[in-house]
Amino acid sequence: MPDTGWALLGVLILEQALEESQRYATWRANVEIAASIPGFSPGDRDIEGINFSGKSLHNADLRGVDLRHAQLRDTDFTGADLSGAQLQGANLTGANFYEANLTNTHLDGAQLQSVNLTRAVVNAEGTTFHGASVDAHTCWPDGVVREKVDSVTVTSDGPDPFRGGEEAPAGSLWKNGDRQR
Repeated sequence: MPDTGWALLGVLILEQALEESQRYATWRANVEIAASIPGFSPGDRDIEGINFSGKSLHNADLRGVDLRHAQLRDTDFTGADLSGAQLQGANLTGANFYEANLTNTHLDGAQLQSVNLTRAVVNAEGTTFHGASVDAHTCWPDGVVREKVDSVTVTSDGPDPFRGGEEAPAGSLWKNGDRQR
């Protein structure tokens, strides 16, 4: 191939890489500004550093995603599939995992204060909570296996300390229609 052919091929490859980079940047910007992304799935895209705090990710497909040390405060994961996800050290304060699949999910060292795990799947052998931080408003699903949550760190901010690994009163964050904080 003549030199001009190689140069043209190089230019085409560079243009294709630039277009892909622009598509990814546009996708990432849209994810960062969206308040609600039902059925969200990153596919093979890198989501490291995206702040998902306050977003609604109903029925998201986050299987096997690496969200270690991610900011996920007040994120709504209702019905989401987080099986095999890496959430070690993530800030999940106030997150809602109602009916979420947390099979084989690693929540070691995560901040789980005021988290709603009502009807979440957490009893799978690989789901871990070692050193996770919980408080009196952390709600475990009915029938949670005590051994799963024996190693959590309990923070107490009131006269009635909540002992880690127990089901929260009434089993949810809701009482008489009002969210308890």
